[in-house]
Amino acid sequence: MVKGGAGKFFSNFKDNLKDTLKDTSTKVMHQVATYTKGELDIAYITSRIIVMTYPAESVQIGYQNHVEDIRSFLDSRHADHYTVFNLSQRNYRGAKFSNRVSECNWPSRQAPGLHNLFAVCKNMHNWLKQNPKNVCVITCSDGRGPSGVLVCAMFCFCHLFSHPAPAMQLLSAKRPGSGLWPSHCRYIGYVCSMVSEKPNLPHSKPLVIKALTMSPVPCFNKQRSGCRPFCDVLIGETKIFTTAQEYERMREHRIQEGKVVFPLGVSVHGDVVFSVYHMRSTIGGRLQAKVSNTQIFQIQFHTGFIAPGTTMLKFN
Repeated sequence: MVKGGAGKFFSNFKDNLKDTLKDTSTKVMHQVATYTKGELDIAYITSRIIVMTYPAESVQIGYQNHVEDIRSFLDSRHADHYTVFNLSQRNYRGAKFSNRVSECNWPSRQAPGLHNLFAVCKNMHNWLKQNPKNVCVITCSDGRGPSGVLVCAMFCFCHLFSHPAPAMQLLSAKRPGSGLWPSHCRYIGYVCSMVSEKPNLPHSKPLVIKALTMSPVPCFNKQRSGCRPFCDVLIGETKIFTTAQEYERMREHRIQEGKVVFPLGVSVHGDVVFSVYHMRSTIGGRLQAKVSNTQIFQIQFHTGFIAPGTTMLKFN
């Protein structure tokens, strides 16, 4: 997908885009708690980029924002000049926001795909440059991780920053507790590379992942002596390979071994996710036992940024 969209999405990077975002000073931090009798979870990261949690349409536990309160707030402050970018996989009626809702459907437990991340940044930029009064409203399930990675990627897309770290620092100052993962940071870095003065665009060559090594052996079993791990390999959200077997056939690894090696031999291309789990079995007979898996770690990267000839990738 990245290669096919290169002509449209990965061009014209030398434009000066700094004017698309204004007032990254203290003036942009509007206080909204006094707006309604309840408290809205909504934050101005800049005067033109707003982040909020998912707006519920009924009384639901865990949702601070009601869709009617959010609509009233946006109509009173940004009438006809806002568009909503919904990153969650739960869609809501666009008519609530004058049909200005872009449904992005990002996965909640992964970083967004590179093509989708870049495309949303481009759409946001196009909306902002149409009118100096236009604002972007970003929403996801918790108003944290997915929203945070988009905000930081947008900072880099608009040349406010050339590295992920200062973009993440600004986000943290405006909206503490964003909860960005290392994979999020990696994808923000990809956007920085793609819009730099000398753009580094992703190549389309597939990779063969021969093996994954985990070191040291983590303690996830009840005895705190090791784990019974397996590895899933996904392209985007589609699982293409797993080392999981029946519980009785899964080997338990001990701390003393120092490492676990998962033989894979799988060809990958694009957005790749490696997710390692500890397999558990509940108390009960062989027929009654239920297996529950606990995630140990997850790594995500894009193969287009792995230099040809690379024989080993290391993640801390």
